[in-house]
Amino acid sequence: MVELNRQIVMDSKGRILIPLEIRKQLNFKPGENFMFTIENGRLILLKSSDHDEFIQEIETFQQELQKLSKNPIPTKKLF
Repeated sequence: MVELNRQIVMDSKGRILIPLEIRKQLNFKPGENFMFTIENGRLILLKSSDHDEFIQEIETFQQELQKLSKNPIPTKKLF
């Protein structure tokens, strides 16, 4: 696990380099897309899922719901 108190510097073009050990830990690869949001004055970086990853995540979520409920909401009704 990477330390949270590590300081990273933004360059003159506004770029921030994500350290290699963090990229490895989070499995970030060149060319991947990210989104960001600002919450309570903090920048939050989110890795975008491609369509296939998203569908797999939803199917996994649906399987977990089935363990908790006999009648979970069908995936098609969620979206």
